[in-house]
Amino acid sequence: MQSKKRVLFYLVDGAHSEVLPELIQQGLLPNIKRIIDEGTYRKATTCFPSTTGPAYLPFLTGHFPGTMDITGIRWFDKKEFKRTRFNKNAMRSYCGPEAAWFNTDMPADKPTLFELMGESYNLYNMITRNVPDEYDLGKKGKGWMYTRAHFKLRHHPVDIEGHRRIMELLNSDKDFDFLFAVFPSVDWDSHYHHIRDERTIEAYKIVDNSLAEVRAKLEEKGWWDDTLFVMTSDHGLTPTTKHLDLGDWMTNHGLKSVYYPVIWKSNPKSAVMISGNSFGSIHLLNHTGDEVLREQGIIDAMGADKLQLLLLEDAVDFAIYRGNEEQTFIVHNRNGKAKIAVKDDVFTYEPLTADVLAYGGPISATGHRAILEATFETDYPDAVFQIYQLFQSRRAGDIVISATVGYDLREFWEYPEHIGSHGSLHKHHIHVPLIYNQKGWAEHAARTADLFDTILKWKGITPKSSEGEALN
Repeated sequence: MQSKKRVLFYLVDGAHSEVLPELIQQGLLPNIKRIIDEGTYRKATTCFPSTTGPAYLPFLTGHFPGTMDITGIRWFDKKEFKRTRFNKNAMRSYCGPEAAWFNTDMPADKPTLFELMGESYNLYNMITRNVPDEYDLGKKGKGWMYTRAHFKLRHHPVDIEGHRRIMELLNSDKDFDFLFAVFPSVDWDSHYHHIRDERTIEAYKIVDNSLAEVRAKLEEKGWWDDTLFVMTSDHGLTPTTKHLDLGDWMTNHGLKSVYYPVIWKSNPKSAVMISGNSFGSIHLLNHTGDEVLREQGIIDAMGADKLQLLLLEDAVDFAIYRGNEEQTFIVHNRNGKAKIAVKDDVFTYEPLTADVLAYGGPISATGHRAILEATFETDYPDAVFQIYQLFQSRRAGDIVISATVGYDLREFWEYPEHIGSHGSLHKHHIHVPLIYNQKGWAEHAARTADLFDTILKWKGITPKSSEGEALN
């Protein structure tokens, strides 16, 4: 009789692709090291924006934020906004009560792993469509725990309680096919302290200790040998020393902006949505019609002078917007422009007046896997494809800002102050650690989206559609 195959997925929110290996080398995470010794450690790329919520979509649905039409932890829809402001589809912030709409905002025809994997349990993840309450281990008391953690900066009790609930499940007579557990404290401590702060390191240790006890229980039950264990992250993170409030910048330069939580200004000329604090989406409203703007339309609505002033801000690594031709995208910084084009599955990057992404010159590759391989070890891994996928949605906005490392794009409404940020296209935000207890799988450059197909293949399930590719 064939043994049942199970999947145990640890999502260590904010785990850094450089910090995690450092802690393993220092002997601080012995149980994670044991998995690596028996299996595999590698880097993968997450998605753009590299931020909690949208960056869960690739491994849980096999699709990217642009495809799923969820283009940030906060997003804006110009077409819906101009139709009527009293419209729940005009804008969204998942940093609060509107998080409850995440599940219904996702396209109904793109199922999640929870909906495909049988007995599926969830811990602390907001993507819970069709997950019964009794299978949502973190739901009871989550709001209070998260609020207390946020304002008192005592994050570790959330992870410790999450582990207790996993063990409660495993100590019961219940079985599982898929158990997806989020450990949020590494991200929180990195935001409020530092990526190498002792409190952040302690959060990694909580995950390591959880793995030890969970593995021991699975071994006791005789389940471990047939369990696929995966550990990864949704994004990296970098320390932040300076803030530029992008919404206020637009308002101060004559383009009065709505942004969360100030969303009811009269006659706004723009909307600004920030995700992870290093990703900013600008929607220009001071034009007739409700379409997203291309290069010339942006110049007409914003003015070339204001765009240039924005690019001169130290916080702006570069701006991205649609080119005048279909499926072209301009990457623009203070030094000049480069162009991305996608035609017949050929992805090209061409410096026009500057090599903005520092690729060393033009790049051309057939297929999105090839452009990933070509850029994987650069400062902006997978940026060509990630820009392309994001701008397939109108909710991406007219202009997207990727912040400079050390800066972010939100200030006044951040309490407590964030001194760490993510969301950009920089490698320290896009590269994430990927660990699994298997050897001999494909060694090509990986994305977190590949985990969707990988997990389904492990269970013998064929997905209907995916933008990933199985590693096994």
